Amino acid sequence: MDYWNYLNASTLFDLKGLSQGSAERFFHLLGLGHSVADLLGHYSDEFGHLPVETLQRMAQAHRTYQTWRKRKTTIEEARRKARLHTVPAGVYQYAPRPDQLDAIVRTARLCPRTAVETDDDWVAVLQAGVALWTWCMDLCRKEGKATTRQADGAQERAVKFDQYLRASETLADLPPHRWLAMRRGVKEKALTLLLELPEDGMLQRMERVKEQLGPPAQERDPVSLLSELVTDDLRPWLLSIMDSDAQQQAVRSACESLAGLLRTSAVQARQLGAVYLTRSGAQVAVVVADREGDPANQRVLKAEGDWVNKVVEFFNDQGVVHIVLPTSVVDAELLPPLEEQLLGRLDGKVQILKVRPAALGEARIPLTDPPLRLRKSVASAMVLARRALDPLREWSLVDPVSIGVAEYQAELNTDALRQALKETSELCRLERRRGKRVHMGGPQTRGNAAMAKLNQMVKTIADLRAGMTVHGMVTNISHFGAFVNLGLAQEALVHISELSDSFVSNPNEVVSIGQQVTARVLAVEPARGRISLTLKTRSRQLEGNDRRGQGERGGGRAERNGPPMSKAQALANLEKLFKKE
Repeated sequence: MDYWNYLNASTLFDLKGLSQGSAERFFHLLGLGHSVADLLGHYSDEFGHLPVETLQRMAQAHRTYQTWRKRKTTIEEARRKARLHTVPAGVYQYAPRPDQLDAIVRTARLCPRTAVETDDDWVAVLQAGVALWTWCMDLCRKEGKATTRQADGAQERAVKFDQYLRASETLADLPPHRWLAMRRGVKEKALTLLLELPEDGMLQRMERVKEQLGPPAQERDPVSLLSELVTDDLRPWLLSIMDSDAQQQAVRSACESLAGLLRTSAVQARQLGAVYLTRSGAQVAVVVADREGDPANQRVLKAEGDWVNKVVEFFNDQGVVHIVLPTSVVDAELLPPLEEQLLGRLDGKVQILKVRPAALGEARIPLTDPPLRLRKSVASAMVLARRALDPLREWSLVDPVSIGVAEYQAELNTDALRQALKETSELCRLERRRGKRVHMGGPQTRGNAAMAKLNQMVKTIADLRAGMTVHGMVTNISHFGAFVNLGLAQEALVHISELSDSFVSNPNEVVSIGQQVTARVLAVEPARGRISLTLKTRSRQLEGNDRRGQGERGGGRAERNGPPMSKAQALANLEKLFKKE
């Protein structure tokens, strides 16, 4: 089966607007080492009319095809060496996945060519074997359940996986990030994972299609036949497919996060201040950079005593109103007082920008090496400033994997992740060269000034109350929800369950980075700097709260069972949302 037929058979996406010649040309160029960005940049006449999403899926299909073809070649070579009949080429159109290729092998072992009269009869038998396998796999993914237990002797190791212990979840409803966390627990020998499969349903299917599996199958009982053709190999293949799907989803989410980071609007300022700090007692580097990202002034002090006042006075003396801070530091309690003092003492004109401090060691090398020879702390502050001035250029200078935009990154294939992230970076650079979007999502807007104007009565997190309506802008999207800038030092979280009145499986389907939203405050925890929002309509929210508080009583009428959730319980639930998996 050639590449074009494989694309049609795999039904990976709609091929509308793509000709066979274009697909084969695309395949050829990818085989030569070109990326999607290369094809759009240098072969725009051929592929420029196609959406980037289509080209990216084609590139993924190409990688999948290479794996499939390698497996197919191995199978054919093994049958040739064993002097068995070659599988008819027409059968492969029914098996566009490696697991379906193995189903052909098992069916051919059960019913060899000599057991039927014609090649067409054999093709029909092999096709029936693949169809049976596919039906059972689909049923297991829809109705199968995954149950986790603590591994023997793993009480200490299992502590961090406590929320997964004794969990039993339907595979169809299991989010990719949760599956990866459970699999990590198995890998660390903290959990055991049991798959509960719908064997009765599979057995009923076997009884219905048994006659299609050739003469040898007629003499077998359905249980042993199902075992040979399906269940003996089902669990390892199911785990493999679930792992692959979860990793692909995690990689796609990482690419979306990186694209949002690279598309962040560049700061337009004559001079820009930046602060780099880590922990109490350590060095605090305070710098001023010009609009070209070159150092104009700097100061180094220790994070002790009245260091916050010294930082504020330094920026006040320099007349700096745009200041970059890291999104996180080792001692989290250092940032809030610094932000509060900067916002309150610089005549209310300051605009604080947050930049990720990831991969600073790699990014600051040009600044610590000759000719500049800056201190590491000063160089780190300069990197933060430069990332604010030109996000695309500066983030592209480091290994994208080291930025840490992927959830459960340790569980992903590093090479595949790096390839996908580099492709995303190339596409964003192509956007800049073209001067227009390549349709990969919306831009991320910087700063808190605009949002502060929308929430004029909210100056600090202490001004927020549950039930308030607030306006904000989506700044980041994760598998568990969206983060929203309200114009405060702390960002708010809209959990995935609060993004819409209807069920949401992927937050990117509902919100996008840079989107302005109107939300209601669910809970506030000032001491921890945590804010929980909802985008649900009030009626849906109340309905959901009622359902959580209702129980079934006599006559089938639902009555409220107990008081509403307490504030303490709500905050405890919020705490769980913010925990790292």
